[in-house]
Amino acid sequence: MNAASPRRTLVTGASRPLGVEFVRQSLIRGDRVYACCRNPARVPILADLRAEFGGLELLPLDPADASSVADVVPVLEGLTDSLDLVVIGPAEPGPHETLASTERDEHLQTLTGSGLTEHLRRHAVAPLLLVRTLLPWLARGDRARVLAVSTWLGSLEGKSQGADYATCTSAAALHMYMRTLAHDLAEERIAVLIGNPGNYATTPDGPAFKVPINDAALGLLMQVDRLPLDRTGAFLDWTGAERRW
Repeated sequence: MNAASPRRTLVTGASRPLGVEFVRQSLIRGDRVYACCRNPARVPILADLRAEFGGLELLPLDPADASSVADVVPVLEGLTDSLDLVVIGPAEPGPHETLASTERDEHLQTLTGSGLTEHLRRHAVAPLLLVRTLLPWLARGDRARVLAVSTWLGSLEGKSQGADYATCTSAAALHMYMRTLAHDLAEERIAVLIGNPGNYATTPDGPAFKVPINDAALGLLMQVDRLPLDRTGAFLDWTGAERRW
């Protein structure tokens, strides 16, 4: 990508720490960035990044809300006709989701069908539908890529203990959706990467055993940039190491 035509990157979940870091790292490398979250006005750091770097548009978008997706389409149409990278960051909690309800659906004794279904819809189904909505932009992009941020908890082979029902099942479903999507989008020469950021620290003074959040974000951006089309649908961590399915 030359200086006259910066890469155009859309990031969802931009209110979450990792989403913010994807925005920051993309701006540092010179991208034109479209940062999406439910209410950007409530995320002051995004305004700070826009003031510091420029090249940042803030879009109100909740991928799990169909009306929100419909509303953002004409806005995006007015800003750009193409996207080179879509980063599906960690999903925001639902508007009425609480820490207690999230924890409830991780355990056999307390989980509910409605809770599991909503978690699956928000964390797996919504990303797939959003990428489908954004396909016209990606089809006009330069070596377009999709990075779906996931977790090692979605690994069937790596599942060695109980609990984490909502998180594990939604992540595993996301993996299959993205793996299937990768085959369909290969015809358009659009590559898809399922990326594991590892156990990252959300603050600079996080524990030493955690991956610095800037390393996790930058590492995944590097991996999706390097991904050849014949490896589309791969599940890699931020270092490029293969993760178990």
